Amino acid sequence: MDFLHVHDLLIKKPNLLVSLLEMTELDTWHPDVCQIQTLKSYQSLNIENEEKIIHVTKGVLLQQVNNADICKISVNAIWSKDDVLFHNVFQQSQYEYLAIGDVEVAIFDARAVLNTLSKEPFFPDFLIEYNKRQQEEFFQFSYMLTKNIRERVLDVMKRFSKKHPDGYMVPKRVNSLLLSKCCQATPATIKKALIDLKHEKRIVKREQHLFIQE
Repeated sequence: MDFLHVHDLLIKKPNLLVSLLEMTELDTWHPDVCQIQTLKSYQSLNIENEEKIIHVTKGVLLQQVNNADICKISVNAIWSKDDVLFHNVFQQSQYEYLAIGDVEVAIFDARAVLNTLSKEPFFPDFLIEYNKRQQEEFFQFSYMLTKNIRERVLDVMKRFSKKHPDGYMVPKRVNSLLLSKCCQATPATIKKALIDLKHEKRIVKREQHLFIQE
């Protein structure tokens, strides 16, 4: 497997990187290869314009686009535990990252990792792992679609929220756009579901915060 094949495969399925690294002799705990960083809720992950691979080992990380020309920040992707993303590796990007809740990430030197992977003869093992993950993702997605939109919204909101005596306290940053990306629905559908959940008293507002009732 050469360098270009590694690139092509990992662009399509970046989460396979962790499994592939386990098949190599690369010392992923060496500080020149990987650094662990912890973030508090709403803390930004600051990365220079270097080639990095980010592995989310705990929590939820928002990938945002900061459009300074119109003073607007929009959510581009949502990454959670075991997700892997490439920063300035295959194309230049101006992404920013924000922690939702406590987050831990492993930040790899992309060039060291990809050069090592390109020299490893593990293509059969890769195919087995690829098929396994394809099946897992299919069943997860199919299971989510068996639920109605209100249940999907509640499930996702709980993932972002913290347990509280009054239920689950929902961060203000969890809005209809964010929920639409997670629930595979339009923002308009999400807004309708949120209105219904409030009417049903499954979501209530207390002291400027939304709470999901137990």
